[in-house]
Amino acid sequence: MTLSNFNWTDKQTVKWFIMLPTGHEGPYSLETLIQRFNQGKISKKTQIWAEGLPGFIAAEVALFPKPAPVVDESVHTPPPKVVLEPDLHEAPSEKVEEEDELPPIPLEEAIDAATAVKSKKKWWKSAPFVVAAVLCLMVLGGWQFVKSREVFSVHRPPRMSPELFQRVKNDFQFESWEKDIFFKEYLATDLSHIWLVTGSFQKCEVEASFRSIEGKLLSMSDELVSMRSKGKLNGHIVEFSVFDFISGNKIIPGLYEMDVKASGCEWDGIAPNIGNLNTPPDESYVGRIKVVLFPKGTQEFYRILYKLTKKKQEIAVRTEGAEELFWQDIQQKFQTLLAITLQIEQHFLDFVEKDARQYSKNLKPMIDSYTRKFGSVLTNFVVSNEKYFKELNEADYRNFSIKKNYEPKVRLSSKNIGFESMKIIENFQTLKNPKRAKLNTIESDIKSVFKKLKDNLNQTIIQVSEDRSR
Repeated sequence: MTLSNFNWTDKQTVKWFIMLPTGHEGPYSLETLIQRFNQGKISKKTQIWAEGLPGFIAAEVALFPKPAPVVDESVHTPPPKVVLEPDLHEAPSEKVEEEDELPPIPLEEAIDAATAVKSKKKWWKSAPFVVAAVLCLMVLGGWQFVKSREVFSVHRPPRMSPELFQRVKNDFQFESWEKDIFFKEYLATDLSHIWLVTGSFQKCEVEASFRSIEGKLLSMSDELVSMRSKGKLNGHIVEFSVFDFISGNKIIPGLYEMDVKASGCEWDGIAPNIGNLNTPPDESYVGRIKVVLFPKGTQEFYRILYKLTKKKQEIAVRTEGAEELFWQDIQQKFQTLLAITLQIEQHFLDFVEKDARQYSKNLKPMIDSYTRKFGSVLTNFVVSNEKYFKELNEADYRNFSIKKNYEPKVRLSSKNIGFESMKIIENFQTLKNPKRAKLNTIESDIKSVFKKLKDNLNQTIIQVSEDRSR
């Protein structure tokens, strides 16, 4: 089949091949060739071929066929002249001989010939690149295989219990050699060692300081624990066993704020060094994180802390009520002493205002009445006050030192009232039938003495109010 006996239907149904210096593309339908032409991927001069053609043809021959001439049957045209073609066997022309000497070229032979010529000229130039690409793929594949088989591997420190070591292995897994340093804390059962573990493949010098957070220690008292230590990060673990205590003298389980500094960092191991030749680690790391120093772990720590905090709150409520009662008791004690002072003063003033002529007759009943009304009251007051502060000393109160200061104040105030009263009674007993003028002088002395006692008591009551509001 030659191009001359191709009709449009043939061109639609046969499969076309695009011939390129590097080989062939196809087979394509004619519709696909048209699309590629419209997309600018082939030109009119691009060589194409289809089975049945004697050789390659330009794309424009198939894509843009010349339309057949339209014959108008109404116009009479003379029949074509019959021209006898020469006998090709007897007198072949040069053109026929040329066509006979060029048989159709099969597609496979054309492609193989083009590829062979190019390969013969260019194989030695592309060989190094091919070898390099193969080597890169082998190295990359081997490296990915090594990384896929990598695991987080640590050795158990001598003082770390097997149970704690198992927790460490469960908490960590291999992520990457380039992973940044980030520590997770673990505490020995006897509180003697702290271990910081990281997933990073680095070795560094590490310094750390720990400071307890208020209200977050597993202790009934709100004390402060602050300490420092140094260690070396190697094999994913840094161990702290020697502590310089700034506050406190031992590690108390609880929540701490840790300031950590790692310096002089290098890759730890042959594989990380080889795998990170062009990416050295950061030479230093500084961070501040909260850490739970409790042998049984974070979850158990918060469970116990919750129960302890609840207990503290209950105690605080009871303590707050007890403290309020204390201040009420103290204020009541001084107000009682003030009332007794006023009554004793009035008792003596009533006596001196009576008829001086009845002085000797009225003296003994006045003294007996004083002893009965006030002497025993003051004695019982002093005894009950000592018992009260003894019980206070055994209780757990905040600001106990301030409360303790009121014990001598109550005792001294009650003794002063009794002492001054006895001095006045002794003065009365020395007088024999005193005149009114002498009794008036004694009356003035009584008012002066008791004014001083009342002023001291009122000043103490004011001090109680101030201390209570603290």
